[in-house]
Amino acid sequence: MSKKSERRLSLTVAASLIAGGVMLSAPAHAQINVPQAGATAGGAVAVPAVMPRAVTVEQALKAPKDMEAVIEGHIINRIKHEHYTFQDASGSIEIELDDKYLPTNQQITPETLVRIIGEVDTHRMKPNDIDVKRLEIVK
Repeated sequence: MSKKSERRLSLTVAASLIAGGVMLSAPAHAQINVPQAGATAGGAVAVPAVMPRAVTVEQALKAPKDMEAVIEGHIINRIKHEHYTFQDASGSIEIELDDKYLPTNQQITPETLVRIIGEVDTHRMKPNDIDVKRLEIVK
């Protein structure tokens, strides 16, 4: 066999192996017909109209990590830099409030009614707290 023929044969074999490998690695399209968790009898998945959120301090203290919290109440004292005690009718909780979220044109006192919007943070050795992402003064 000539070198030219051997080279052609090598290229043909290589092309076949590559094509075969591509065909072997192509995903199989099997259909699985089992009910999805949370599915109703008709096959539709039940999705809540509104995602759950904590609306009281009591709920936030029991909430899972990263649950949204939207709570109205009062910032009653400063614990340390960017950490405050927030209180509503159901109890009090520590909040982490970055200075950038504080209003620049209005002072907040313990009598000022505010709405905090944030996420619940959970901890092993201390109670939940809220990482505030937005603060609104309620008028």
